[in-house]
Amino acid sequence: MASQHFRFLHAADFALDEPIEAVADAPASLAELLIDAPFLAAEKVFQAAIEERVDFVVLAGNLVDLKLATPRSLAFLVDQLQKLDTHGIAVYWSGGKLDPPQDWPAVATLAKSVQVFPSLEAEELAHFRGDRPVANIVGRSWHGTSLPQFGKFAADNDGLTTVVVAHGSGDPEALAEQEVDYWALGGQANRQTLGTAYRVVHYPGSPQGRSLDECGPHGCTLVHVGGDRSIRTQLLPTDVVRWHSETLQSNPNASRADVQKHLAERMKALRAAAEDRPVLVHWKLRGIEHLARPTKRHELASELLTWLRKEFGPAKPTLWTVGVDFDTPAIPEAWYEEDSMVGDFLRSLQPLIDADPQEIDLTEHVAEVYRTSELAELRNWAKQSHRELLHEAALAGAHLLGADDRDL
Repeated sequence: MASQHFRFLHAADFALDEPIEAVADAPASLAELLIDAPFLAAEKVFQAAIEERVDFVVLAGNLVDLKLATPRSLAFLVDQLQKLDTHGIAVYWSGGKLDPPQDWPAVATLAKSVQVFPSLEAEELAHFRGDRPVANIVGRSWHGTSLPQFGKFAADNDGLTTVVVAHGSGDPEALAEQEVDYWALGGQANRQTLGTAYRVVHYPGSPQGRSLDECGPHGCTLVHVGGDRSIRTQLLPTDVVRWHSETLQSNPNASRADVQKHLAERMKALRAAAEDRPVLVHWKLRGIEHLARPTKRHELASELLTWLRKEFGPAKPTLWTVGVDFDTPAIPEAWYEEDSMVGDFLRSLQPLIDADPQEIDLTEHVAEVYRTSELAELRNWAKQSHRELLHEAALAGAHLLGADDRDL
C-alpha cells in the first residue's frame, strides 16, 4: 500500500503547574504574564493544531504533574482536548513520569478521540483518514524507566509510516536503526532533532522556556510526512515570553559610554526581532575589565543593569534585563605578597582553593535539623564550583579589607 502525505503535531513537557523562574523587580504587567505563560503557551499548541488542520496530535508526556495538579490545569487540559475533538482531530498521548495514565483522576473525563497509551506494554494503533489508514502509531506511557522500551520493530509490509510516541531518552543511533520513521519523544525542555530524514528522533521541547537554561524559541513541532515517507519538522513558536542570553565583546580600550552604546544597539536589534513578545535578557560582558577594579565590577554591573531596565524595560515589547555578568578578574599577585591584612587573608584562602573539593564538606558546619536533601544538592554544587566560590570570597574579603583603595 502506497504511503500518503500527511501532517501531525508533536508536543510535550507542558509542565503546566511548574512556575517560571522568578524575575527580580519585573514590571507588574510582565509579572502577571509570567504566571500565566505556561498555560498561554500550551493553549497556542492546541490552537496551532486546529489552524494547521493536522491529521492528528501526539503528546509525549509531562503535560502536568498529577501529584501537584490544580483544578485549573486539569480543567484546562480537558477543555483543550475537547476542542480538538470538536474539530475532528485525534490525540495520541503517552503519559510521562509526571502524568502516568493510572494516576489521571477519573473526574477529569477526556474526549473520546484521545487515546492514552498504557504503561504495562506498547500498543499499536492505525490512524485513518476517512476509510484509509495513513500511519501506524505505537505508544507506551511511562513505566518506571527513562529508556523507551518497545522491543525491535520489523519492516512493515503495508507501506505506512510508523510513529512511536514515548517519554524518555535512548541512544539516538540505536533508535534510528529501528524500522521507525519518527520517534515522537518527550522529556527534554529544549528542542532537539536527531537521526536522519527517514529515521527522525525528535524532542519538541517545552512550549514555554522557564529559565536561562531554556533560552531561545520554544513551541511545538509540525511534522510533514511525504508520500515517500520522508519527514520534515517545522518549529511552531508558542512561547509568550522568551529567554535570551548574549555575550557582548568590547574593545579593550572602550569607554563606559562605548559599552552602553553597544548595548543599546543590540537591544534595538532584539526588539526588532521580538515580534511583540517580551524578552528576558541576560548579558555576559567581555573585555571591559579595565572599567572597574576587580572587586568593583559588581557595582558596575548593578549600574548597567539599572540603566538597561530604565531605558528598555518600559517600551513595548518589554526587554527586561535579568542580569549582567563580567568575567571574573584575576587577583593581582601583588596583593598576595603584601605584608598586610589583605595579604594574610588571601594567603590563608590559598590552601582551600588548591584543595581537592571532595575534602570540603559544608554539612559539618550545619545543624542536624537542617541537613536536608536540598542541602546535599548544595554541597554537591559547591564541590563542583568550589574554586569559583572561593575566588569570589577572596575578592569580597579583599574589598572589605580596603584592597580597592590602593593602586595596582
